[in-house]
Amino acid sequence: MFTSGLKAFDAAVRTGSIRKASDSLGVAPSSVSRHVALLEREIGTALFDRKARGVKLTFAGELVADYARSVLIGYDTLRSDLNDLRGTRRRLIRVAMIESIATTGPMDAVKQFNQKYPEVSFELKLLPALRVVEAVRDDECDIGLTFGAEPDHHILTLARFHEPIVVLAPLDHPLAGRERVQLAEVAEFPLALPDESFGVRRIVERASARSAVPLAPTLSTNVFELLREFVRCGIGLALLPQRACRLATQPGLCSIALADRAFTDVTIDLIVLRKRKLPRVVKAFVDLLSREIETAAS
Repeated sequence: MFTSGLKAFDAAVRTGSIRKASDSLGVAPSSVSRHVALLEREIGTALFDRKARGVKLTFAGELVADYARSVLIGYDTLRSDLNDLRGTRRRLIRVAMIESIATTGPMDAVKQFNQKYPEVSFELKLLPALRVVEAVRDDECDIGLTFGAEPDHHILTLARFHEPIVVLAPLDHPLAGRERVQLAEVAEFPLALPDESFGVRRIVERASARSAVPLAPTLSTNVFELLREFVRCGIGLALLPQRACRLATQPGLCSIALADRAFTDVTIDLIVLRKRKLPRVVKAFVDLLSREIETAAS
């Protein structure tokens, strides 16, 4: 099939080496090299500069890389739609999501969809916000649920769900009971923050710089449960997405709104690859997923 050469070439582009491409495709390195060489012969120019540590695209290779990705995405969608016509639906829907959304909607959507389409299976991955966007851009997943997605011409946002950043505090904390607080007030206490790979941290640091309120977190981690435990133990406060605080609905904890609009005008975004035409079964799941996330927030 004509896609074989494009798949080998695309894998080499994404991994940066013939050997890694062969590992990802489950074929011998010689097979990848042969397909790439045949493609270069058909195009009439070199697509890679071969180096000891891998391969680097030539200018022509960059043009072909965009074309190859577009063709492979379109071909995958075509096969899915043809399967629909034959009565066999796509069997795998891949979703990458941030941790805070994982238990507020997605699994209810999976349950309902499975009842209607038992032949469809799901692959769900928890990733930091920036990695969710990368996974969608690189076609590692069909659907992404990320935090505060920034403009990207490769990405299409299909839905947005309000998700403010709030302060998680013990009920006996001096700030507990307040309707909202300023970032400067929060900075006076020991603070736990998600690490630099999280969208929350990116927003917090921007607000900190803009308001000239320096933050020196006592704890940085990539695990929300550790942030909640930091508060449960009475060490200090944590800044978390609102949905992540709902998981901590046990006696002794409360959430407080932050006054700055940078923390209140935040969304979780449902994103897909702009140039991909979603297969019908994925579209149906996107609609159900959106409804379930909205229901969970109400």
